[in-house]
Amino acid sequence: MISIIAGKYKGRKLSYFNSTKVRPTQAKVRKSIFDILGSLDGKKILDLYSGVGSLGIEALSRGACHLTAIESDSKVFRILVNNINIVCSKDDVKLHRMDVSKFLNMNTNKYDIIFADPPYTDLNFFEIRKSISNFLNENGVFCMEMKKTKDVVFDEDIRIKKYGSTQVAIWKIS
Repeated sequence: MISIIAGKYKGRKLSYFNSTKVRPTQAKVRKSIFDILGSLDGKKILDLYSGVGSLGIEALSRGACHLTAIESDSKVFRILVNNINIVCSKDDVKLHRMDVSKFLNMNTNKYDIIFADPPYTDLNFFEIRKSISNFLNENGVFCMEMKKTKDVVFDEDIRIKKYGSTQVAIWKIS
């Protein structure tokens, strides 16, 4: 089971299943991400490739006012819906079972923080950052979890944290 680390839902358990399709963000990685982000009070969150919702629900637990979560896999989406129903208020959440690119093509909203945890074989950081940059509010933050690789050179304004075979890139609009 995955547990929420902090906030009003601290200790609540999230369901998931072992599969190559699902790679929930480890607790130490989530803790580090949220330590870097600081206060989430009143923030609007977009969680792309949401999986079972560990990042988005953690954000709500820590004070975010709204979560929009996107997941395309029907089995994973059912678990995401179940986790939302069990853990938090549905009034704060919009869930979409669809492809991320389709959602981004129809989206008109802006967000304070955008999370992306795509399958490691999918799009790279720069492609996703380009596609979401118009959806970030002023001083917005884009945070993406990806497979650690030596081949990628990041811009100076991107903060990188490495954890085993995983790395997290955090980009703040200034």
